[in-house]
Amino acid sequence: MSTAAVTASATLTAAAAPAAAAPPTTPPVEPPSPSPQGATPEPSGKWYEQFEDADLRGYIENKAWQTPKELAEGYRNLEKLLGANRLPMPKDEADKEGWERVYNNLGRPNKADDYKLPVPEGSDPAFAQGAQAMFHELGLNTRQAQALAEWFNGESQQAAAAQAQAQEARAAQELGGVKSEWGAAWEENVALGQRAVREFGLAPHLDKLESAIGAAELMKLAARIGRGLTEHTFESGKDTQGFGMTPTAAQARITALKSDREFIAKYLGGDAAAKGEMDRLHRLAFAE
Repeated sequence: MSTAAVTASATLTAAAAPAAAAPPTTPPVEPPSPSPQGATPEPSGKWYEQFEDADLRGYIENKAWQTPKELAEGYRNLEKLLGANRLPMPKDEADKEGWERVYNNLGRPNKADDYKLPVPEGSDPAFAQGAQAMFHELGLNTRQAQALAEWFNGESQQAAAAQAQAQEARAAQELGGVKSEWGAAWEENVALGQRAVREFGLAPHLDKLESAIGAAELMKLAARIGRGLTEHTFESGKDTQGFGMTPTAAQARITALKSDREFIAKYLGGDAAAKGEMDRLHRLAFAE
């Protein structure tokens, strides 16, 4: 085995060995360039995703608020819309204080008398006063109370007018029947009734009497009272004018007088009053 000489010449003339490869180098990492002054980095997702409340996230998504700014603007506009006129509602039906607050804010007057409801002519003011108290308790404002009162008064007047018309028609029918029943004695019986009204001061009470018993019964009652007054004057020997009755009543009276000896004596003796009475009764009893 030969050994290469180790000389300077050999050393200097020997082929150079390839140099060892240098280790790879990593390019330097440059720091991110700073953002422009005042710029906000773009969010990686929806701004409300960090909220734990799923219902709240869904509410925001339904409202389509893309940014918190839009949410803040919406709330501000809501406050502008409500302003200072926000009216808290009562807690429940039993919240008397809450309902009083609502009624007062909606225009209920301070006192029931402040409604100043109209009272129709001839109506009882006590009804209007009672209505005002009830309206105030129910919380109506002045416009509502007056409108309701006007409606009620109008309906009442129409009902009263219809009732009056019906009563007039019924009275006319009843009077027609009485007139047919009395026949020729109509005017005389009417005069008897008028006399009864004058004697006893019944004029102020006639409407109530007619409403209570009807036109026909009132006419007959007045005529009976007047007849009683006339019969009293006849028995006293005074004027008998105005003594009227129905044909049937006149016939009954003739029969009664024929049995009255005193009257027959006067009649046969030519007494003018007795003769006139009998003639009148015959005209009434047998009128054609």
